[in-house]
Amino acid sequence: MLPKKERLTVTDLEALSRGISVFSTLISLRYIEADKLKFAVSVSKKIASSAVVRNRIRRRVYALVERIQKEVKKPAYIMLMPKKEFADKPIDSLEVEIRTLFSKARII
Repeated sequence: MLPKKERLTVTDLEALSRGISVFSTLISLRYIEADKLKFAVSVSKKIASSAVVRNRIRRRVYALVERIQKEVKKPAYIMLMPKKEFADKPIDSLEVEIRTLFSKARII
């Protein structure tokens, strides 16, 4: 899990409403350039009705973000929104998917 200072707050999330969206088959990303690098993960009840499953997905995404975080070039507020198929995939393919998404958004 990322430290609290590296996660987005509610006021930071409001700024993302005018951000840029990038999509892939397993996860969506919304970002806006900022002065610091911060992340958020949002897992909808549409994705998993059980809180246990939503939290497991959220923890997996944060673990992948920790791996990739040092490669991010420009500071930004980044929100990741996994899709339903995300929960069933192995962690290695998920990391490749997130790296691809970040490069598509020109963040890394």
